[in-house]
Amino acid sequence: MVSVDGRQLPLTAVALKAEAQGGISRVTLTQHFENPYEEPLQVSYQVPLPEDGVVAGYAFRIGEHRIVGEVDRVQAANERFTQALLSGRAAALLTQQRPHLFTQELVNVPPGQHVTVELTVDQRLRWLSEGLWEWRFPTVVAPHYSGTKKESHIPVSVAGSPTGIRATLELSIRDVLAEGRRPEAPSHPVRFERGVSRTVAVLDEGVPLDRDLVVRWPVATPEPGVHLHRARLKGRLEESAYGLLTLVPPSVETARLPRDLVVLMDVSGSMRGPPLEHAQRVVASLIDTLEPRDSLELLAFSDAPHRWKEKPVSADAAARREALAWVMGLSASGGTEMRTAIREALRPLRPASQRQVLLITDGQIGFEKEVVQELIEHLPSGTRLHTVGVGSAVNRSLTHAAARAGRGAEVLTGQGEDVERCTARLIAATRAPVLVDVTVQGDAVEDTAPASVTDLMAGAPALLSLKLRADGGRLLVKGVTPNGPWERVLTVPPTNTGEGSPSLATLYAREKVEDLSMRRAGRALSQELNQQMEQLGLAYQIATPLTAWVAVSDEPTVAPTAPTRHATVPQALPHGMSASGLERGSTFAPQGATLMSRPLVMMRRATPTPPGNAASPRPPPFLGRALSPRGPRLEPEANRKRGASPSEPAPVPLRGRWLASADGLDVVEIQCDTQLWEPGVPFHAQLGDGTRVTLNVDTAKSTRRTRVTRGIWVRLYFQALPREVVRLWWSFDGVTYIVRVQGRG
Repeated sequence: MVSVDGRQLPLTAVALKAEAQGGISRVTLTQHFENPYEEPLQVSYQVPLPEDGVVAGYAFRIGEHRIVGEVDRVQAANERFTQALLSGRAAALLTQQRPHLFTQELVNVPPGQHVTVELTVDQRLRWLSEGLWEWRFPTVVAPHYSGTKKESHIPVSVAGSPTGIRATLELSIRDVLAEGRRPEAPSHPVRFERGVSRTVAVLDEGVPLDRDLVVRWPVATPEPGVHLHRARLKGRLEESAYGLLTLVPPSVETARLPRDLVVLMDVSGSMRGPPLEHAQRVVASLIDTLEPRDSLELLAFSDAPHRWKEKPVSADAAARREALAWVMGLSASGGTEMRTAIREALRPLRPASQRQVLLITDGQIGFEKEVVQELIEHLPSGTRLHTVGVGSAVNRSLTHAAARAGRGAEVLTGQGEDVERCTARLIAATRAPVLVDVTVQGDAVEDTAPASVTDLMAGAPALLSLKLRADGGRLLVKGVTPNGPWERVLTVPPTNTGEGSPSLATLYAREKVEDLSMRRAGRALSQELNQQMEQLGLAYQIATPLTAWVAVSDEPTVAPTAPTRHATVPQALPHGMSASGLERGSTFAPQGATLMSRPLVMMRRATPTPPGNAASPRPPPFLGRALSPRGPRLEPEANRKRGASPSEPAPVPLRGRWLASADGLDVVEIQCDTQLWEPGVPFHAQLGDGTRVTLNVDTAKSTRRTRVTRGIWVRLYFQALPREVVRLWWSFDGVTYIVRVQGRG
């Protein structure tokens, strides 16, 4: 894979291999990396993963060696990774930024070496009202809008042209398909092969990483009742068993109640073009289903919400025609100030009606927690908020979490999909439930996840994770239907060690983490919740916001003193998304080159800036931030010292970063554009009070003397680097190089 400016991309291909049955799947995601350079390589890649999945395994293969990772606390994982980097050992680190977004770092890849990274992902499937299981796997990270909220900023490196990286798929479906119906793949031209006990979905030609992979298959409508799958792990955690309870509500006739329908449409810049056009068709189809006894409100929002009418109106024929005209006349531009819009949409009206709020969006924001917090704190009693994710790469960290907090349903629809089918799902989601107030009890049950079960609709099975007594017991499910109380009893037999799928344990832990995340968003005591979340990650060996996967080779793969290359794998622009709508307030920064520098990892030589206005890149998450949250930061100094004579040569500003302290030495890494790197020249520092000192460099540990080309990074080991240092400089071959240092701690 070659970028438009001639550089090769380190990620060459992606392969997905999965098995699915009974509403869950286990996926192996394999990434193939290649170092095309003459120097060792460090790679950064933002990995999109299913929001409703959990990373349950991590490993990489280099040469003949396969290195298996383990989960550790984020800070400890960062420290282990940094020490591997400095010692020349190959290492990989996977940290969670959002439930759907992970950052992967791979270091010390030898020149010309091929490396494969394997992620094991356990994932719940989605049930569609047409009687289908849906498997959905993301392949691209879309730019996110953060506005002025720096804490929610998600930097996304976006390619200026197609990357050429492609994905293949092999999905084994082990459910018995409904008679006379076929599987489908609305996202890609998938081939289906029927076998004796399975159907295999194959995508062997390879497809661009620019949209979700979606496969759906029909199964026979499950019989009402409860069905339990059990498992018990070997070794760790074997004192308990785990279960997946499939709960199918009874078929009960419910009265058609009038609805207060509030449609909240995202018309921000990221929705420009095909996403908004598809959303308009969905809303138009939904409006056509309303009756005069229903009330309708329409709101659109970008930088601010604006209403169709000041008050809700009865959905008679005239109002529906006017509403359709208003919806079809909308255009997209601006930011995505979603929290204000949701607050406007939640104002309650008739207490006797079903107030249903439909949030229609691609979800591309970076402040999902604020939206969830708004729903947890201000969702009126009797109101349900449903999310409709529109587009080829919906941010499900927003749509899934908001629907969960809003006690509603999440509906996803891709561009070009049948609008009527989407409308049917929305109608099913807003219909009166047939089973509410569900509880799971009994002496066989130690715990349930999620903590509360959402209202159940007719014909729609719900999946509930359980922690069970290994020796079994009695399990009782209770609920309330429109006809009165409903209950089912199961006798749970003892579960043998090693029995069943280990996915049942990891999915239970994942749901517990999701419960804790919801409580944190609701501003509960976070310290106690953080400890619980961290312990879940460590005990069940899963990635969480507070635990990370780290894998380190036993032996060095490169010389620690060799100069290195850094590369960031860029994301494709999601299919159908308009680049022109993303320039203000988003993390998108288009460039002509396919490789675009990410500020946290790959920093290029800067354009000179006036004193005091230089950029301030943060240390990368796997190096500076976890080891020293306020660690020193290096940034370009002014192109020319104040008061310097015009005849003096201008200092050359360089990019750099402080890595860590190792063996009592401070390590600084600099992107060096000099023709010859010489660590033996005198290095100087200016302290905060103006004092200038000469620094002691350990040349034996630092990057060796070598010729460098543009983009090479070198490493310096300083003995007792003073905390008061504000800038570093050195002179070589008649040129002065200067880097500014911000204070540590």
